[in-house]
Amino acid sequence: MRIENLVNCTACHACFSICPKSAIVMSANNEGFLYPKIDGEKCIKCGLCEKVCPDIKPIKKECEDTKAYAAINKNEAIRLDSSSGGIFTALAGKVIEEGGVVFGAKFASDFSVVHGWTENVEGLTEFRGSKYLQSVIGNSYKDCKSFLASGRKVLFSGTPCQIQGLKKYLDKEYENLLAVDFICHGVPSPLLWQKYIDYRAEKSRAKRGEIVKTAFRRKYDGWKLYSLSFTFANDSEYRATLNKDPYMQIFLKDIALRESCYDCKCRGIARPSDITLADFWGVQNVLPEMDDDKGTSFVISHSDKGKNLLCELQNCGLKEIPVSDGAKFNSAAESSPKKPKQRDVFYADLEKRQFKQIVKKYATTPLYLRGYRFARRCAVKGVKVLIGKENAIKLKKNAGEVASVNI
Repeated sequence: MRIENLVNCTACHACFSICPKSAIVMSANNEGFLYPKIDGEKCIKCGLCEKVCPDIKPIKKECEDTKAYAAINKNEAIRLDSSSGGIFTALAGKVIEEGGVVFGAKFASDFSVVHGWTENVEGLTEFRGSKYLQSVIGNSYKDCKSFLASGRKVLFSGTPCQIQGLKKYLDKEYENLLAVDFICHGVPSPLLWQKYIDYRAEKSRAKRGEIVKTAFRRKYDGWKLYSLSFTFANDSEYRATLNKDPYMQIFLKDIALRESCYDCKCRGIARPSDITLADFWGVQNVLPEMDDDKGTSFVISHSDKGKNLLCELQNCGLKEIPVSDGAKFNSAAESSPKKPKQRDVFYADLEKRQFKQIVKKYATTPLYLRGYRFARRCAVKGVKVLIGKENAIKLKKNAGEVASVNI
């Protein structure tokens, strides 16, 4: 197999998993992203890697079975520990109750993100919550196939491109497989994350090995203004909301995403997964009674398997809604982020500059934008008394437009 354009490779690991001679390894490029490398001496030119590559021949699906829901896990402790409404844990728990196995992304000992599996409810804790990185699949596709062949039920969760890779690798439908993906904004570089971990440890006067825990989506300030946090062995803690944390600021500016994310072939409402999970952003406009700022899930079922399992959940509140009600507040469902002009410069800087310089250059809010945001807050808090209601509304509107472009 020859990848003509690396832009198209998602690192789904299908080619790595299918190779009968282990001739393919996943190797990081200078940006920290994994790409397949073929050992020409081991390769027997069987063509299996090309057969399973989702970029060469992606799986197409129609929207005929699609149903959408607003959903909340009624176990408040689980919901608060989850990124949105806690529905993944409910689905995974149901599969384990039936003697099944659950695959998902978790942190490794060095806080990189890897795929793994569990067959007990306690193990679901590691999979819970968003990880703003793409996990390393490793042998998970092979393990999944082995469990399926033995007749066990399997829930396999992953990015949309990982689910495409799994389905291409398996090359047939399994009634005992439940594939779960999510609405994905894009995946930033593992190299960026590792450098950020070192930066965070240094700022907290700790060593990398003294990190006890990290989480991308803590709800200390609510679900809509979530926080990234680190806990260290020296009892220090770092916590910052998404609009103040440097890693999240860089991620949300789209300058650190994988090349394939700017033209993702796996987006869309119709998908080969059974269920798609997402945050129900905008729920306050659609179903205010389901918004308490503790997290609400937007859930799409693509198959009878997915719909039936959702309907069997005992401790969850589900309300069927038009797909458009959730999708219109989740642009990443169907649209790829636009590639910023400064992306290549960013990665050149990441390679040669100290991380504190990266933070200063790419994660510091410009003075003019801080001024606009201050003006916007003033407008909200009553400055209209001083400058007049009409002028205050104009000021607030203009500040909001600038913020939406630059965040």
